[in-house]
Amino acid sequence: MSTNSLVAYLREDGSVVSSYVHWDGYTTSVGLTLLENYNSEESASELATDLGYASSLRETIEASHEDRANFDESEIHSSFVEFERYVRENSYIEYAYIWRNGTWNVGSYTSEKIGTGRFAEYNSIWNGWEELTSVFVREGYAEINRINNNTSLPTEYREWAGELAGIVMRWNKVVSSRIGHELATL
Repeated sequence: MSTNSLVAYLREDGSVVSSYVHWDGYTTSVGLTLLENYNSEESASELATDLGYASSLRETIEASHEDRANFDESEIHSSFVEFERYVRENSYIEYAYIWRNGTWNVGSYTSEKIGTGRFAEYNSIWNGWEELTSVFVREGYAEINRINNNTSLPTEYREWAGELAGIVMRWNKVVSSRIGHELATL
């Protein structure tokens, strides 16, 4: 099962360009790749414009194109409001990332189960936009805990949890530094 996402860039004229990523859209995958490899104005703009369709997001646009299932081009939305409406009307897009105001932001859905049994339905609840670094740290720690608390997982998951812990701690310092700076300027 895929976790669909969009990576987008808010242009100076107010329009938004976005590209689609089919697999692993959650913050500890696509989000981490954005933070580690596309975390500048220039690289974010190039990614959203040139990626188009990608099966998965990798360290470079070229690597992301290697295994793609189709060749859709990026889409242009006339405004941020139109882009957000598009995301909200298409709840299959579980995560939307947008570079705006010099940083990555992420919007996502939470699924709420309605009813029980085999034919239970789900309601998608829009969580709104948050700065990616904060969400990545929060969800990264949650993923580490899920892995470490599930003793039936293979060794490679535990290895990933250890690697992820170091990455999350590094980004936690960035978040803490930003919050400390914001508090100091009040």
